[in-house]
Amino acid sequence: MSFARKRTFWGLIVILLLACFGPLATAGTKPYRVLVVIGDQWDDPGSYNIDSTRVSGEDFRDVVTMLKIWGIPFDILRLDQQRLQINRFLNGIAQPNYACVIWMADPDKLEGYSAHYQTLRDAVEDYGMSLIALFDYIKTPDVAKLLGVDYKGLTTTAARNKKQAFAISKEHFITAGMVGTVLTGEGEADITTVRCKAKRDTQVLGTLAGHPQLVVTDLKDDVKTVWIGGGRDWLGKHPVIRKIFRNALVYCLGFGLFNDNFDNAFIFIMDDMGASEHAYSLRWHYPTPSKETIVKYLVEPLEQYGFVMVQNVTPGYANPVTRMVESPWEREKFIDPFGNMQDYASTKEGLDEGLRRGVFEIHAHRAWTHVTWDLDSPPGPWWDAPIDGERAHPDWYQETYDERRGTPVPSNDMLFIYKVGRDAVERQFGVTPLAVTVRPGTGLYDDNGRLAAIAGYGIGRWQYVGTDYVIQFSIDQMVPDRFVCHDLDLIAKTDSEVTSPTNDIQRAATAALLAAKVVGGRRIDLRKREWIESRKDKKWIGYNEVCAYVHSDINIQAAGALTMLLDYDSHYCRYFSNHKSTWTIELSDRYRKKLGRNATIIIDGKSKRMALTRSQAIDIPAGVGRHRVVIKR
Repeated sequence: MSFARKRTFWGLIVILLLACFGPLATAGTKPYRVLVVIGDQWDDPGSYNIDSTRVSGEDFRDVVTMLKIWGIPFDILRLDQQRLQINRFLNGIAQPNYACVIWMADPDKLEGYSAHYQTLRDAVEDYGMSLIALFDYIKTPDVAKLLGVDYKGLTTTAARNKKQAFAISKEHFITAGMVGTVLTGEGEADITTVRCKAKRDTQVLGTLAGHPQLVVTDLKDDVKTVWIGGGRDWLGKHPVIRKIFRNALVYCLGFGLFNDNFDNAFIFIMDDMGASEHAYSLRWHYPTPSKETIVKYLVEPLEQYGFVMVQNVTPGYANPVTRMVESPWEREKFIDPFGNMQDYASTKEGLDEGLRRGVFEIHAHRAWTHVTWDLDSPPGPWWDAPIDGERAHPDWYQETYDERRGTPVPSNDMLFIYKVGRDAVERQFGVTPLAVTVRPGTGLYDDNGRLAAIAGYGIGRWQYVGTDYVIQFSIDQMVPDRFVCHDLDLIAKTDSEVTSPTNDIQRAATAALLAAKVVGGRRIDLRKREWIESRKDKKWIGYNEVCAYVHSDINIQAAGALTMLLDYDSHYCRYFSNHKSTWTIELSDRYRKKLGRNATIIIDGKSKRMALTRSQAIDIPAGVGRHRVVIKR
């Protein structure tokens, strides 16, 4: 055969292969990553802050909350700014960059190339990406057809009417164990429902008011489309819808590796140890707790139960005498203006003892001094203002935004505060804090999250904090339950105190507050064992563990054996340096069939035979860096 004929022959072979399998979309080439496609739900022009003030509706935050907590890698395509152009779905060498697309863009609000639905079809049909569409976002024939239904329009459904309720009707991997489930929305508003008819090859797994509302289509062995209808707020309201969504991810991806460690988890948080506010605030003052008090009422009970408690300390002490910020723990004992003995060194000894016994986890509160960044400018200076005058104003005791002046904290100063607060904790306690106060919102504190991330923090009280996004978690059932108290709750009750809700304290007479030894809002009596015994059935965890899981980098490769790579960053995931981690592997039926009934699982080189089930937990040995899990026949 001549060279020219050979070239023609192999050229035809390549063309036939591309026609059969699509452009570079063979099994195993698609990464373990999903693309979330939204419309106008996100109002942050910088595409960074995902929080209640910059996101409209609930569905977008619900989806990213689930993905981030479970550990599913994702990117976001927002069609109010971007376009449906095929390279947005591909990597730098024009190969699929995602195994699955999650469609939640409202067609009514798309125009021009943002509504170029042929791109979505190309991603699915030519590049082999599976598709999960949510709620009524399929209300255009172009998208509906791709999901396997003929779009007939919209109707209003009274979800509270059982005859019109969402009903799961067919057994499938996605609905396993849920057939017969009926969702009624007692007291809910009516739901916009898509009227449609399923195509011949589409399986209807559930209906709403008689209309197909949960459907799946198998385009190829490794390419699926799934539509989950219902109300846009259902992911947050109904655990069964979250389970359907998770099953759909596994069905589309073929497998999944999930963090389930926040189930029944609980974080007990104490704020404020070290704050100068205790000694100088008219409306929030009391003696700082002693070592003996901390050990007796916190350290010993925690040690008995094997629990950990988060201490959000204030490592910077605003000292009116020297007019500078100092380490609170190095102050000599003194009597404050209210007649309380303040012994911060003893407090530090108690914190050190809890840290030594492994029951305290130390983090920065907000985030260095707990007082406003500028204590000098009008209406200050704060340093020498009367204790019952300007210094009594509660707005002086906020740090991550300047409430007293109604202006933002300059970004460079806010970054300095985050950095020096972290540095202070590291030098004072020998640990690196990963949690800090980050406040979602607009106007006064737009940049808090980004600046906290630059300073090295990884978690907020309510948020994931990263260089990619700050995500304010939206589904309470998916995050650890939290209880916040203050060191005030350790202080013995006295006849000379004004303790009531904060608003009542703000309105209290100045003379009464000046005469009281203890002023502030008590939340719990930590001198009684009820505080810990009533929560003994919870799984007590700290922010270091939360941070480690949400910052884990996961990649799964499906070519040949199923290989899972877990990368634990030595900074964010430092909890794993001396603790094992646990993940849940979920396998679709097609992957269990591919791997066989019994398989070998190899974790960091150590192997064992196991019977593969739909779901199994695996333990990863302690250690940061890369861990490798392989499942093979």
